[in-house]
Amino acid sequence: MTFNISMHRTWWMENGPGCRVTPVTPPPSWAPEDHRYISIAGCLLEYQYVEVAHSSLQIILAVSNPLQGFSFLLLCL
Repeated sequence: MTFNISMHRTWWMENGPGCRVTPVTPPPSWAPEDHRYISIAGCLLEYQYVEVAHSSLQIILAVSNPLQGFSFLLLCL
C-alpha cells in the first residue's frame, strides 16, 4: 500500500476494476526517465478503496483460520 506517500505507484492504480491506462507521449521533460507517464480513466473504484478492501480480506482470512490464513499469505508472496 502506498497511499501517495512515495514516488512509487500502486499496482491497483493501473489494474483496478474498469481502469483504462493510456500512455502520454511525449512524456513531460520533468518526468524521470525510468518512469512511464500515463493517464488513467474509467476506474469503477479509486485504488485506495481497492487496497483497503484487499488488505481487509487478507486480515479476515488470517484471523478466521490461522492455518488457512497462513497458506493464503504464502500464496500472495
